Amino acid sequence: MFWLAGVNLATGERTRYAVVRQHWSVHYNVSPDQTRFAGDGGGPGSVPRRQRPVDLTSSRRRGALVAERLVDLSRHDYDLEPNVTFTPDGRWIVFRSNMHGASHVYAVDLERRGRTDFGF
Repeated sequence: MFWLAGVNLATGERTRYAVVRQHWSVHYNVSPDQTRFAGDGGGPGSVPRRQRPVDLTSSRRRGALVAERLVDLSRHDYDLEPNVTFTPDGRWIVFRSNMHGASHVYAVDLERRGRTDFGF
């Protein structure tokens, strides 16, 4: 079992969310309003040594993490870290990838509804 956890520095309150294996990421970032997390996946050489890379995901907190698949990173070479981050308004997730060969910067609109795959 993996956990995404944190501590409120002002109060000392600890929070942790269980993360199921298919939504595990090497790195996470939190939205400016602290209501969402984004994970950048992980390659076959990363813990827990998956057979294929994990997708870029975004999770809403509702007492537990509810993951949403954003981008298929199966062709991404994890020698390059995606460095997923939210825009200041929290509407977009921006990351870099080499899934099409050269490294490019991509943006995902979080307000787009009904998406399961952007075809990357």
